[in-house]
Amino acid sequence: MYEPAFLLEMAQLPSDLSGKRVLDMGTSDGFFALQLARRGAQVVAVDYRRKEDHGFGVMERLNPVQIEYHHLNIFDMKEGQFGEFDIVLFFGVLYHLPDMIRGLHLIRASCRGTLFLESHSENDFCRDIAAARYYKGNSLAKDHTNFWAPNRLCILDMLYDAGFDVERDEVWGNRIFVKANAVPVEGLRREKMMLGYGVIGSPN
Repeated sequence: MYEPAFLLEMAQLPSDLSGKRVLDMGTSDGFFALQLARRGAQVVAVDYRRKEDHGFGVMERLNPVQIEYHHLNIFDMKEGQFGEFDIVLFFGVLYHLPDMIRGLHLIRASCRGTLFLESHSENDFCRDIAAARYYKGNSLAKDHTNFWAPNRLCILDMLYDAGFDVERDEVWGNRIFVKANAVPVEGLRREKMMLGYGVIGSPN
């Protein structure tokens, strides 16, 4: 449907990823999983569809690479279920999630290094405040899997609360690309996520 290679160029990843663990969340047809496996990375690919139901299965048969595939919805993924990853790719997924911040929280639990995120982003919507527009039914691109259109500030703020510090971001049209680094989730960041998705213990 589109040529995704430019996102790989934007990530500016080294040609040799030997010894690195990569999580490709929402791998779809497996383009990025394949490219990073070819660079020597140990790649775990996750998608809510079975690999036989989309292009991943074909890609796998055509290319002799070892990629660990899991048919799993992100919200069914346990925190740290597949261990920790040096690189997490989260391309074209965020706006499909009914609970965006929970998705980022789960990603942070698996990321010990760098997150690369690409998403639909309505950057003319409430430009000066962090906001997201909700789309009912299939009113966004006639696709009922689309839920949200967050603007740039909304995405950056959600990443902060989830435990990522943004290193760089780039916006074009209604898309955004972000490189962010996982940092310790401490203080108010930790308390906020624990209130949302964990349990705050009683003081002794």
